[in-house]
Amino acid sequence: MSGARLKTLHKSFGHQEILKGIDLTIEPGSFTVLLGPSGCGKSTTLRILAGLETQTSGEVWIGHRDVSALEPRERDVAMVFQNYALYPNMTIARNMGFGLKARKTPAAEIRTRVTEAARMLGITELLGRYPRQLSGGQQQRVAIGRAIVRQPNLFLFDEPLSNLDAKLRVEMRTELLRLHRDLAATTIYVTHDQEEAMTMADRIVVMNAGQIEQIGRPDEIYFAPVSLMVAGFVGSPAMNLIDGRISTGAVETAIGRLEAKADAPAGCGIVLGIRPDDLFFPDSLEAVDQALVLDCHVEFIELLGARGIVTLRNGDTRLRGVFEERYLGRFAEGEQVRLALSRHRLHVFDRSSGRRLALAHAAPA
Repeated sequence: MSGARLKTLHKSFGHQEILKGIDLTIEPGSFTVLLGPSGCGKSTTLRILAGLETQTSGEVWIGHRDVSALEPRERDVAMVFQNYALYPNMTIARNMGFGLKARKTPAAEIRTRVTEAARMLGITELLGRYPRQLSGGQQQRVAIGRAIVRQPNLFLFDEPLSNLDAKLRVEMRTELLRLHRDLAATTIYVTHDQEEAMTMADRIVVMNAGQIEQIGRPDEIYFAPVSLMVAGFVGSPAMNLIDGRISTGAVETAIGRLEAKADAPAGCGIVLGIRPDDLFFPDSLEAVDQALVLDCHVEFIELLGARGIVTLRNGDTRLRGVFEERYLGRFAEGEQVRLALSRHRLHVFDRSSGRRLALAHAAPA
């Protein structure tokens, strides 16, 4: 089992700089997710790790080897793509064992590895079929099996579930996590789907415009975003973002005045962030914890089964809240409702730099 390290990695295509100095350490045995919007550089980073793209400058290390100048076959990695890239004229068994055959692995060992991987993935009965006879989910399992038989130092996944329907994506997420634990393999996984990232990762690397915005555990990324970009990108529905300004001993916003000190000078423009699940009814929140109480007009209610998304308006400011089913009966479209914000669950960002500001709340009277 090996880890990996990227040192000051740059990549340009012509005059367009795609990666702008990526420094990243992947711990052995970890499940690391590269998360970010389309065009942020996450797939390019993965392809450079695999040797499918060449960095403009910087170093790529796998384990204790500098592999920066090595061909893909010399790096001992296995990559699973968004399109499964199965050979249509080969049986599933031959597809899974093709890479081993190309390496001149003995036929008996190929059969053993393919059989074991098929057993782990529950596709033993498919080994004699052809790709055209398989569903999308079955083809994905074959592509993963082809990676497993290689027994590589690193497993690299580039948005492998994006072609599957919602139900199958959830099933395959569970399957991939089980395999990761069984194999204890170092896994690097690229996605723009934050739900995949939050449910699968030991550690998330949020990327934006060719740079790393934040690295942390899923709970750190969600509850303590270090920038406006992370705050706005991670979370569904997205974080409510409200413009404001620092005044003496307070934060002034369109929804009210917070008695708090932010780590910025008076007059500094800020953005107040409120997670949709951090809107509460006043009677469910201790008065000592309440930072603001808001009177809101209920515009829409979207039922999601055991939860619902409620779109609200406070003056000219629109907010979205997420509430459990037992609270949804308190809302009626077109009516008024009173809600509260917890002083311990607010996020404040410098409007110019986008960076998170420390917030110290005044003691309640």
